[in-house]
Amino acid sequence: MRQRDGAGAQIAGRSVILVLLLTATVRILPAAELQKGTVLAWDRYLQWAQQKVTRELSNPNVFLIQNTLLPKERSEIWQKLTRGEVFVEQMPSVVPQGIPFEVPSGEIHHWWGAILLRNVTLEHVMHFLQDYDHHAGKFSDVERSRLISKNGDQYRFYFRLRRSKAFVTAYYNTEQECTYTYHGANRISSQSEAVKIAELEDADTPSEKEKQPGNDRGFLWRLASWWRFEQRGPDTVIELESASLSRDIPALIKFMPGVSHYIRSTPKESLESVLTSIRENVK
Repeated sequence: MRQRDGAGAQIAGRSVILVLLLTATVRILPAAELQKGTVLAWDRYLQWAQQKVTRELSNPNVFLIQNTLLPKERSEIWQKLTRGEVFVEQMPSVVPQGIPFEVPSGEIHHWWGAILLRNVTLEHVMHFLQDYDHHAGKFSDVERSRLISKNGDQYRFYFRLRRSKAFVTAYYNTEQECTYTYHGANRISSQSEAVKIAELEDADTPSEKEKQPGNDRGFLWRLASWWRFEQRGPDTVIELESASLSRDIPALIKFMPGVSHYIRSTPKESLESVLTSIRENVK
């Protein structure tokens, strides 16, 4: 028993040290400035990602990302979904083979995930997602939301985002545009992109103000998402693919145990949070 208690104390001690290390690291992390080369690399990557999505959506035998996988992988994912779990996985690189590619002074985070909503129709899902005036409180990252404009199946909306992990919290004013496309009676896709991302300084205080976009802490510089919805009988499958751009991790920090993983895990957790919020709120 004493050995177990001792091991537990060691683990707890290491956790405390890691938290202190992470706290100190973020505090000394210098401000980052979005460079032209970083934006060009993002635009290039986004073009490849969009080409991949277009190929998948245009093939009626594919449509869903999971249909591009081997049978065993598809089966394992489907088992998780039918158990009510949220599936999330890093997206393989969309960079064409043999083409050299790097993101100067930045990192691209590309993930995808899926959920299965039992006894929920595609129409009901659309009603929930397109109600942009009332997303606040239904999604854990969204503090305020407002529909700015609507033109047919094109929406422009405002989200005030709060992204928090342990001791680090970042607030953003964002504006995003989303277009929905119908693929027959039981399939819908959408693509959204943030056209404005402004980190907030002194959030929730009288001195709150927006930092100059691209000249902030660099946690979130660009964001694009692709959604796929398919109704299967009484149920609806939802897939979300998300790519984002952040600053790179300084060389010194890369060698600190656990720090790089901590910083890079936020995009994954944000995607998982979105899917979890949908699963819990769409009834």
